[in-house]
Amino acid sequence: MRAVLYDSGAEGGLVERGDVPKPEVGPGQVLVRVRAAAVNPVDYKLPGMPIVGRSVQGRPVGLDLAGIVEAVAPDVSVLNVGDEVFGNCSRGTIAEFACADADKVAKKPAKISFEEAAALPTVALTSLQSLVKGGVGEGSRVLVLGGSGGCGAMGVQIAKAMGAHVTSNCSARNVGAVKNHGADVVVDYSSQEILAEPKFDCIYDTVTSPDSGDTNYQPLIRTHLKTGGEYVCINGFMSDWVRAFMPRWLCSSSMVMAKHSKSDLERIAKWVDEGKIRPQVQEVLPFSKDGVFKSFEALKGRRATGKLVFSIGQ
Repeated sequence: MRAVLYDSGAEGGLVERGDVPKPEVGPGQVLVRVRAAAVNPVDYKLPGMPIVGRSVQGRPVGLDLAGIVEAVAPDVSVLNVGDEVFGNCSRGTIAEFACADADKVAKKPAKISFEEAAALPTVALTSLQSLVKGGVGEGSRVLVLGGSGGCGAMGVQIAKAMGAHVTSNCSARNVGAVKNHGADVVVDYSSQEILAEPKFDCIYDTVTSPDSGDTNYQPLIRTHLKTGGEYVCINGFMSDWVRAFMPRWLCSSSMVMAKHSKSDLERIAKWVDEGKIRPQVQEVLPFSKDGVFKSFEALKGRRATGKLVFSIGQ
């Protein structure tokens, strides 16, 4: 089968091959004929990570997919051959076929394309699980920091689907887009301040990171968050990452790393079919090494306003 693989010995650390063995279904798995796949920032970061960087060599790039079930393990009863699915696969997705754990994929929303479905899993799961951790529900006041990015745009939509009042911030050129996502209040961070009153039940931070070029929004915990409110984030400083990987009995952590969950994917699919959330596709790229290079450069630029998706085949 064709695939774009991690290869530290190749130019740019990627290689495109047409002779990759087709994966075989293992216990608890389904074989998916991939119709579309998407990338996330973690995909270009993986090769540089200690230990993990070595383990991904020779594996297809990508975690998110949408496609059609081609084969099902004997112990899987929740999916059938021919089902259209979307979800995550840690074994790589920018390939003609992928073996996914059956509990990490769900039936694709009926009203959207495969490309749109592939744009959902990681950003939607991260945002949903962050907002659940933040205790968001009907009537909650939520601040989504970075409402035009992948997780931010999905965070605004999911918070609205959960019944929240949403304030978000972004650059001037993206104000209209964030309003279209459903935000009740949109703040242009280049010329406006986020009002500290009334305070928020939950702050969902998709911006703060170790990068000195990113704004540090953690001080808002003291000035904008209600007593008993929750601050949740998807990135942070080294100390935040250390706490994220320590046992919960030892210390708490505000950071959320998406857990691949069929039930959460089903909840997301229901909202999509109800028209409450919409996938954000910035560009559909060719299934090639050059296409993956282009997507990585765009992600490194930190200015993508939608998902970068690959159309894999019919």
